Formats: sequence, C-alpha cells, structure tokens
Amino acid sequence: MFKVLEGTGGDVLAVEISGSYTVQDVEQFEKAAEAQLAQGNQRINILAKIDQLDLLKIEPKAFFKDAKYALQHINQMRHLAIVGNSKLTEAMVKVDNLIFGREKKELIEKYFDVADMDQAWEFVRS
Repeated sequence: MFKVLEGTGGDVLAVEISGSYTVQDVEQFEKAAEAQLAQGNQRINILAKIDQLDLLKIEPKAFFKDAKYALQHINQMRHLAIVGNSKLTEAMVKVDNLIFGREKKELIEKYFDVADMDQAWEFVRS
C-alpha cells in the first residue's frame, strides 16, 4: 500500500509503502513525484518509509517499473532517505548509492533506521 505522508511539500516528497508493492503503488508514486516537479522544483528530495514493507510481496513488474522511473528521472532527484528496519535494506541502499550516487551533484541515498526518522527528515530538508 502506498500513501503520501504529512510533511510533503516544497521539494520534499515523503511516502510510506507498507505490506505489498504493486504496479498501482508505483503509478501513485509517479503521480506524486510529477506533482512535486510540476510545482517548479527542478529536483526533489524523497523520504520513503518502508519499515512495514514485506520484501517478499514486491511484484516483479512493480520493481522494474519503479527502477525504470528512477533511472529516467535520476537527474531530478537529490537526497533520498530510505527509512526501514532491515539490515538487507540497509545493505541494498549502500550498494545503490555506490552505483548511482553522485555526491558532487548532491544525489545521495541514505538508509535510516525507523528510530531515526527525525534524522531522515533533516536529510531530505537539507
């Protein structure tokens, strides 16, 4: 299930994905991201709270649709805060940032434990 979180505004898009992750969820995310960009933001910061996401319930089509969108819009993203409670997710975020992160262009993806939600908000608002 996908929902936009309170605190979204300006160049910050905060979302929560829980349970499963479907193609419909990806489409909702895309609409929300496009709405933030349509406000005149050239780049957006994204906070994704996924501590209640069941990694085994991610639809393969959703995974690939999400990845395709991210790659097509990588230059419109800045700080990405992934909030979770999984060592696997933490490791995946680190690898993702090594491959796609561009610190000079401020494209940085970081993992935050759910207990550090305030720090995640600070990161996407900085």
